[in-house]
Parts: sequence; structure tokens; C-alpha cells
Amino acid sequence: MSSLGGTVFFRHLPKTAGTSLTTTLANIYGDGQCHRFRDVGEGFQGMFSSVLQARGDVLSLVSGHIPLHTVPEGSCGTEFTILREPIARLLSLRRFLEQQPPADRARMGLGDKVTIADMLASRNSEVYGQVRNGMARFFSRDSRFADPASDEFWEPLPPAGVVEECAAALERQTVGTVEDMPGALRMLQRRLRVPYELDIGMENFTTERGGEVSLEDVRALIEANAIDLALFHMVMKRLPKGLPPASYAPGDGFDRRTLFDPQPGQQYSPMQVPGRQGFELFESAGKLCWIGDSGRGRIHLAPSAVPLSLTLAIYGIVPHYPLREMKFQIDGANWPASQFQAPSNMQFTLATIPPHTGPMELTIVQPYAAPVAAITAGSPDRRRLGAALLNIRCEAA
Repeated sequence: MSSLGGTVFFRHLPKTAGTSLTTTLANIYGDGQCHRFRDVGEGFQGMFSSVLQARGDVLSLVSGHIPLHTVPEGSCGTEFTILREPIARLLSLRRFLEQQPPADRARMGLGDKVTIADMLASRNSEVYGQVRNGMARFFSRDSRFADPASDEFWEPLPPAGVVEECAAALERQTVGTVEDMPGALRMLQRRLRVPYELDIGMENFTTERGGEVSLEDVRALIEANAIDLALFHMVMKRLPKGLPPASYAPGDGFDRRTLFDPQPGQQYSPMQVPGRQGFELFESAGKLCWIGDSGRGRIHLAPSAVPLSLTLAIYGIVPHYPLREMKFQIDGANWPASQFQAPSNMQFTLATIPPHTGPMELTIVQPYAAPVAAITAGSPDRRRLGAALLNIRCEAA
């Protein structure tokens, strides 16, 4: 197994707001410097090593639903994960399964209405492995607990040693929780040496609606997931209480990969721009990044010994979107920009940014956002969008 000391590894336990966190991380490093594994099947260890070897010089982050027995600790330099109270995680899973396409639910033996009883009675390996101590299976070194071909997979996990083994593995990595996401973000900011605050959008934070789950359902989940509950509370005991102190002050060291360092004569796609926060993931179809639900996209500039001249191409979600009302700020102060109407976008050339010895924050403020479903009838997209970044061009000032 190859190991890259500078690569960050997000081991994503399902239904822990990890998709939203992956967006935050792709903003930090730039989508082009991240690799998200989506298929953890046969031969995955070789695939994992191949990606690290092939992209090692440009790879900053790897992530995916990757159990500990598949890729052991120490494969990358910094490893972290996010946990969630086990019953809340499974209630979220129920809602998630119910929202899947009918063909996917049929493949798992589930109907249109997914109940807790259905989940606990399921003999589909995907469902069974999640609803019966799925967290312990994920962080255990014993592959038998994750292999449907093994008899041990279909038995309750033996309590002897399992909780202690998984807790010890979690103690060796950075851990946060969904229940304290602000604290998790602050901890990550410090651990990854990021010189700015991190944002997260929770559009994928599936929650349970009242009245759909009974007390008996919860009791059944508790009985089937006693090991996960014990593991979660063991880990919670060692987590720091309250928010860690802010991670960055002038003069502190920071990872320059987390900042945008534009060079004169170069044009950058959004996926090549690190140091972002408040943007959606890069969309290859449109070659753009939408500003997220906060309405403010932030780009953090690396220290520069020379003045910078930046031109931003911005796209509106509808032809009549008021791009001329876009606002720009540098370190919180309004910053003037000249405008040029291109065929499909508006280009804004910012007033010259002077040399600076520390990181500097460029903020893009959109006028408003509209529900995608109101613009495109029948769209399953639940986001509210307004303006998107198409590219950034840097010229000598």
C-alpha cells in the first residue's frame, strides 16, 4: 500500500453529512487536487494505490466510503472522519433510502415506503451491513464483518474487543461529530493548517420527520446497534468540549495549498482555484462553480510581493439575472470593479490588489438566489442558485 505524507484522507462513514463536508474540502484544495472514490469493491486496494502513485504530485485530498479493513491507517499523512449518533444516523439512512429511485429500492428489496422494520428484517447485504452496527463494521480491521460471503457478516458482532479495537483506531485520527459540526470544522481548520474559517452547507443532511418513526422503532434500533452506541459514547468521552481556539493568527504557519496564488498571464478554471469557501462543487458540464446558499463566495489569496490584476467571469442562472449588481470585497471592504458584457457572462476586472504579506480574502456577493425547481420544472435539484464563477484571469498590474 502506497503512502503519501502530504495527502489528506477523509474516511467517510455513510450518512454523516460527509457529502457536504467533501464540498468544503474541495473548496479548500481545488476540485482538481481532490479524488473521491465512489466504488469500493473487489481490487480496491490496488486502485487506491494506483491513484496515489499516478497523482501523488498534485493530489491533496482523497475521500470515500472506505472501511478501515480495506485501506489501513497510515496510507496518507492526515486522516480524519466524522461520526454521528448511531440512531440518528440510521434514521437519516431510512429517509435517504426512501428517496432513492424505485429501481434501486427494488434491488435492495425495499418498497416505496421504507420502514425501520423493513430495514432490520432486510437480508440485502447493503442494508444489513449498515443497520446492524455499521459503524463498528466500518472501523474494524476484521474484513469478515464486511464480507457478505463470510458467516461472521450475518451474525451480531461479538462484543469482546470490538468496541476497544475500533475506539483505539479512532483515537489515532482526527474525529469530529455531526452533532458539533462547528467544532469539527474548527478542529479541521487547525489540523489542516487553513488560515481562514470553514463553511459547510447541509443540503445533504438528511433528517427524520416527526411521526414517521415510533418509540418501538427506536427501541429496535437500539437493541440491534448496541455496539455502535457503546463505541460512539466511548469516542465522545475523549473529544474536547466546546470549540477549539481559532487556528490561525498572523505569523502562524499555514499550508499554502489552501490558498490561491494567481500568476500573471494565466487563466484558471474554478477547479484549479484552491482557497475557496461558500461555493458548490465544480460542475464539469458547465465548467463552473455556483456560489452556495450563503450567497457569498470567498477566495483566499496567497501572500504576494507584486500587485495583482484579476478579472472574474461570472454567469447568471437565468438570462436576465442582474449580474451588474454583483459586489466584491477585499478583507471585508467594498472593492471597485469595471464591467464588460460578454456573450454568455459578465466579466469584472477588479481594481488592482496591492502587494500583501499575509493571506487576503476576496468575497463575491451575488444579488439573490432562486430555487432551481422554480426555474426548471420537474428538476429534482433542491438548491437555490444565482451566480457562478466561470474563470479567473490574472494579468500584470
